Amino acid sequence: MVDFTEEETQALPAVMRSLAPEMERIGWDRPLGQLTQNDMHRLIVITIEAFRTEMAEITAESEIPF
Repeated sequence: MVDFTEEETQALPAVMRSLAPEMERIGWDRPLGQLTQNDMHRLIVITIEAFRTEMAEITAESEIPF
C-alpha cells in the first residue's frame, strides 16, 4: 500500500468523481477481468488525468512554505 501525502489524499475524491461516469458506462457489476483493453485504458487515462488536474489545483492553492 502506498502512503499518500495529505495533498494526494485530498485529490482522491476528485478522481473517484471522474471515474464514476465511465464506471456507469462499463457497468459497476462487471469484474475487472472482463473489461476490454480499451475499457482498462480509459479507466487508467481518466484516473491519471483527474489526479494530475486535482493535484495542480491543490498546489496552486497552497501557500509557499518560505
